[in-house]
Amino acid sequence: MATLAGLAVHYAVFFWSGIPLWTETIAEWIMARTPSRWAVPILESLGEWAKPFAVTGGLAVLGFGLFFPALLGLTRWRRWWWAAAGLVVVGWSFVFDYRSAVGQASFWIPALTVVAMLSRPARGPATDLGRRGVLAASLPVVMTAGTAAVAVESWVRNRALAKSAVEPVALFPFQPPAETFAPTLVRRAVTPVDQFYGMSKNTVDPAIHPAVWKLRITVDGRPIREIRYTELLAVPRVERYVTLRCVSNTLKSDLMGTALWSGVHLAQLVDRRQLPSGIVEVAVIGVEGHGDSLSPDYAFSDEVLFALGMNGKTLSRAHGFPLRLLTPRYYGFKNVKWMGEIAFLTRPYLGTWPKMGYTKEPLIHTASHIDRYQRDNGVVRLGGVSFAGVRGIRAVRLRGGKGEWKDALLEKPLSPYTWTRWQGEVPDLGASEVEARALDGTGRWQEAEEGPLFPNGMTGPTIRRIS
Repeated sequence: MATLAGLAVHYAVFFWSGIPLWTETIAEWIMARTPSRWAVPILESLGEWAKPFAVTGGLAVLGFGLFFPALLGLTRWRRWWWAAAGLVVVGWSFVFDYRSAVGQASFWIPALTVVAMLSRPARGPATDLGRRGVLAASLPVVMTAGTAAVAVESWVRNRALAKSAVEPVALFPFQPPAETFAPTLVRRAVTPVDQFYGMSKNTVDPAIHPAVWKLRITVDGRPIREIRYTELLAVPRVERYVTLRCVSNTLKSDLMGTALWSGVHLAQLVDRRQLPSGIVEVAVIGVEGHGDSLSPDYAFSDEVLFALGMNGKTLSRAHGFPLRLLTPRYYGFKNVKWMGEIAFLTRPYLGTWPKMGYTKEPLIHTASHIDRYQRDNGVVRLGGVSFAGVRGIRAVRLRGGKGEWKDALLEKPLSPYTWTRWQGEVPDLGASEVEARALDGTGRWQEAEEGPLFPNGMTGPTIRRIS
């Protein structure tokens, strides 16, 4: 009851002033730490309700936090109540990295006030016990309604922002390549935008209007330039095929896609010669707070692209409009979306995921995915993709069960930054599994043993059951 009372005030202040929501901060903390073997199936099964469901988890955590001062309030040691309440506020803020003083006050003051009121001993037995009996009876209904309201609000707000988001418009000519390579066995060479995987740390992603957006460029927090969207569009762009792969992939999931991106290099926006000599990191920070960093040499290299367009159109909201980062050698979390600031720093920077212990250098591991198979006249035909970041793929081998390895036929990749599609066949000896393994451009084979996802992405074999 106290949690719902606090959130009623908290949400009112959020709609009035835009403070960060406690429920969303906790939900994002939960989502970031949910193992991929659970998170991916939840996202696939619940769809757009997955994140509102996580927001209700934020409500539950806040209620659990209020349990401790409530428990002390019901005991004889009343002098410890405020100390317990203060420890909960400080402890929860530290654990979940919640930094808004106004947001803190708008939730904790009304919530703890309700806890204090409901924790007082009953003085008039008949009246007070009767009132508390009614309260206890109505509590399940109130809690159910409050939980549903929190989830529905998140879902409705996301839908409203999606409708208000700027629709992609034509930016450069694009015609997907003809599909002549094993079309019945392998996915398309270029992923349609509406099928391209999308992941973010946010419960509700931002919807940015280009008329008010500016890209801030700073040195140790000091602004040196602001660039409007129309100015960015006027900068000469390059088009490049790039594959993105999510670090959350398990050995079975397929969070990966290839697109023709259009963007600019950092050297077109900033003259490196005019920066201080002590710059050690270049942080790229999204408007919603997600950030990561690159070394200066890599940030200014031709490999890194600041993308404005995707498959012929400007970026969609889901893929980072108006501007996102592309770093082909790294997993997806390094490729910051909804960019708001490029920060040149003379001190080390820890991004969103490195703060949780993930590596700062999330180099893509060599991985494969078997898209489809066909059993026909004593053979099993297979098709799929392999990817090793900028190292490229030199060879792919296939086998059925524990049989002999057979070489697959490789298609020439669209660029040095994309996956390699392949097809091949193995003798049909009745095996219930088929396996693919790739050799990267440095001569190293895909790992044969499964490795942990944390802290730098899962490694292991590509095995698919067949019937």
